[in-house]
Amino acid sequence: MRNERVGHSRPPAHRASVLVALGLHTLLLAACGSGPDGGEQAPGAPDGFAAEAEVLEFLQTEASHHLLPEAVFDRLGWDLPDGGKQVRAIADAAPGGAFDPHALEALPATTLGYAPRWYEVRFQKYGLEWDVPALHLVPLMADPDLPTMVFINGGSANWYEFFVGPRNEPGLGQYLAQRVPVLLLTIPGNYRPGGWDETDPAARTPAYVLDRDISTDEARVRNSIYTFALVRDGVQTAIETLIPGPVVILGHSTSGEVQFMLKDALATRLLGRSLGWGTGGPASMVTMQRIRGAPSIDDYPPLSRLRARGPEEYAARYVGPLNPLWREGASALDVATEWLARESRRRPQFKQPLQDMEHQGAVHLRSGVERQIRGTLDGNAYGVVADSVAADLFSTVRIPITGYRRMIATTALNDTNNWNADTARARELLIARELREANPDATIRLLVFDVPMSHYGHIERPRQLAGGLVAALRWLVEEPRPLSAEPAPGPG
Repeated sequence: MRNERVGHSRPPAHRASVLVALGLHTLLLAACGSGPDGGEQAPGAPDGFAAEAEVLEFLQTEASHHLLPEAVFDRLGWDLPDGGKQVRAIADAAPGGAFDPHALEALPATTLGYAPRWYEVRFQKYGLEWDVPALHLVPLMADPDLPTMVFINGGSANWYEFFVGPRNEPGLGQYLAQRVPVLLLTIPGNYRPGGWDETDPAARTPAYVLDRDISTDEARVRNSIYTFALVRDGVQTAIETLIPGPVVILGHSTSGEVQFMLKDALATRLLGRSLGWGTGGPASMVTMQRIRGAPSIDDYPPLSRLRARGPEEYAARYVGPLNPLWREGASALDVATEWLARESRRRPQFKQPLQDMEHQGAVHLRSGVERQIRGTLDGNAYGVVADSVAADLFSTVRIPITGYRRMIATTALNDTNNWNADTARARELLIARELREANPDATIRLLVFDVPMSHYGHIERPRQLAGGLVAALRWLVEEPRPLSAEPAPGPG
């Protein structure tokens, strides 16, 4: 299959449905009487919807992957009714930006464009209670017939990252919620009301439950049993509790495993569809096993501890010229240092070693992992049974990848986790190839934004990324039409 780029000259077949969304959004902006800065409505939204229609038409063409030119990507997206000012004021007033999400509920939906609701969903696993924090954003004027987009943070982040940027500027969720219901989930432990005071992330205590502080001993036990099966059960409980209808799950980075894990359990909600942003593939895939190799047990801290993630790791993999803190003359390490310093209070910046191991498919380490777990749980005061945890170990390597009807993954040029200029080494392309082989009757697309965005494009270009993801979502849910093998026309 060929690689395809968006063309500009063919009339979009999806213009009518996109114009409906444009009309609704224009009405909302007019009702608010403001543009992105609270003054006159800014131009650009109509062009964003036109660009979206181009993407939709372009995705009708079969190809190994589709490159979206920067000129088209930059036109995507739409304005916020208040420019994000009200949310920013709340965040700016909180120490370290770790604002109380309940405060959002007092803001009028008519000026936000959506109604925010905060939930803390409790579930039980291994005899203990755990909480999944959830921010639900319901559009005032939603596009018709689109499912709720459920985002799950990566291993060292939380819901803040998908709602506000490092300077508390509007984040991806605020833009998406103008048109699509959004549920921002945080994996257990990664959000703490008011944030953390400890400067060393490894010394922090995850907030596995939100109504009390847990002891150091309890934290050691919980860290040691932090399986993907636990996270999966929490995400499933939150979705089933909060969302009555269809959903698409976007697990970012480490949490990409979860959206694949829930395909069958939430079959009536997911409907055989998958949408990814920086998601990758599950550890069960041959592609992922080849990429990750066979790490040693010595590559990880003890399971009862946390692994801190610092600026050096982010500078090497996650910082690029579109980072909102990028400045002339600064090194990637300078930018990463400032970024994590700004986020230090509200962002956990830790990972549980067991989460790393399972995500990397290190099943060859199982015997050593199980010994550590049994040693930590021996005589524990919390009623956790080691056999129950052991039965769930490395569930990630047993995730099925068959049974899909439509799939679309999205990534960008500088997402080194998932893309490479040498397409023979581009992870998402290798994943798409394996998924096509496993699902020969499915329609599968890989949309690559030809823009120097990193794995953290959602804080770099949230407005444009929102437009790209809505286009991908609209393609995902539309009724299939005959595929074209003809190349899309070139620009102009």
